[in-house]
Amino acid sequence: MKRYVFGLVLLLLLMGLAASLKGIPKEIAGYNDWKVVAQGNLPTGGPHAGQNKEVYANPVAFAAWKSGKALPVGSILVKTAGPDGAPTFVAEMRKDAKGWYYVEYGGKGGMYDLMAGGNMSQALCQNCHAKAKDYVFTRK
Repeated sequence: MKRYVFGLVLLLLLMGLAASLKGIPKEIAGYNDWKVVAQGNLPTGGPHAGQNKEVYANPVAFAAWKSGKALPVGSILVKTAGPDGAPTFVAEMRKDAKGWYYVEYGGKGGMYDLMAGGNMSQALCQNCHAKAKDYVFTRK
């Protein structure tokens, strides 16, 4: 009986998490399973100022991050702010053969909408991140 109740509670929690990420692309929706590489009151301003944040790295990015090497093609970083499971924003950095690609989603009422980057414009994100090591502010 205890296992059944535990399983039911776990299922409901996972369903709640999935529901809270509507609008986030499936390839980054599982970012909570990635390694956290930075957290707290991160040294960034602009659109990312304010709340404490967490930065997650996919396995490709984490391997290079840990070794201190430049992040290779295939790296994905996700920065969130706000409560676990229902962040107020989710920002994605994805490195492909052309360089970094940026997208920021804002959460409102359980739905996430594109706020910056993506197909709207890359210039604002690229111009700011060009000032950082490997385009990532949280790397030293």
